[in-house]
Amino acid sequence: MVDKPLKETLSREYILQISLALIDRDGITSFTMRKLGRELHVSPMAVYRYFPNQGNLFDGLVEFIWNKSLALNELKLAANLNWQKILIELMSHFRRTLLQHPNVLPLMSTHPLVTARQFQLVGSFLTFLVEKGMKIQPTTIFLVKSLAVYTLGFVWAEAIEPENGGVIDTANLQNSKQKLPILKEFMDSLQSEQFDEEHQFLLGISAIINGWDARPFV
Repeated sequence: MVDKPLKETLSREYILQISLALIDRDGITSFTMRKLGRELHVSPMAVYRYFPNQGNLFDGLVEFIWNKSLALNELKLAANLNWQKILIELMSHFRRTLLQHPNVLPLMSTHPLVTARQFQLVGSFLTFLVEKGMKIQPTTIFLVKSLAVYTLGFVWAEAIEPENGGVIDTANLQNSKQKLPILKEFMDSLQSEQFDEEHQFLLGISAIINGWDARPFV
């Protein structure tokens, strides 16, 4: 859970920090502007001066998470990285940020980039990638979107426990593997825990960027 910021002067940034901490603690379905006002010790009307409605606040939270994820200053220090490795670093940072705040997954999965600050952030990052050799083509936006969708889906599977079912029947699995040797070959590395969650994530993201059989950047 995010610690409550020490600064108590109301501001857009402070409201977003407290909103995120509230969602981390209680979940997004129970979030209301009235509850946020109580957490801030102000009238909800004070929040509305910064965010006209809850949807606008949620757009700001999406922007806030992406801003935490696009660690452009850190990546610029890695001058030896090509654009493919930079994208992998970006999505790895995005995954780590989401793992810190899994309750925002529904928000991040359903809210596209819409604010001026978000577009400015993306524009700055794209400029950096182009400087590193990436070419903007008609399909680039869809390929970059696929990276974000993959990362979101991976964290959903990694961080959210199933409410009903989802428990492996070990005896059934072993019996199936004996009957189907190809299934055993397919699943052995998973069962042996040869690759941890981060390694699995990097294998997938590298395959998307570099090709299925390419050597992963790990």
